[in-house]
Amino acid sequence: MDKFDRAIIDLLTQNARLSLSQIGREIGLSRTSVAERVQRLEDNKFIEAYTIKLGEASSPTVVSAYFQMTFRPFKLERLQPSIAAISEIKHCQALSGEIDLIAYIETQSMDRLNQVRGQLEQLPDLQRLITCPVLEKVK
Repeated sequence: MDKFDRAIIDLLTQNARLSLSQIGREIGLSRTSVAERVQRLEDNKFIEAYTIKLGEASSPTVVSAYFQMTFRPFKLERLQPSIAAISEIKHCQALSGEIDLIAYIETQSMDRLNQVRGQLEQLPDLQRLITCPVLEKVK
């Protein structure tokens, strides 16, 4: 991957709807050259999909929260199936330090958020669960 490939990926990451001609003008390559490079990036799995990011106006009210979880003992492989089964968990990362897992959850209501919390409370070896509701999106 060279500087042109990285530039193509950067531009498509910012706006996946850019035309090949627009990309070519931005980086100084012909439309044909950009098309070949994009095809190669797709074939080599550098680009797997083109997606959209929905704006706040596209969905009803979303209630979101971060859940910090501590387990004793912490056995990630034992928890993964249960975590994967909760569709409202959008992101979940294992951490080093006092907190073992942090999960970001989005639901359509506070009641559903509370139900998800109840599911998390049933995870094996859970010692501590802290709920941090999101008040406002900053970035």
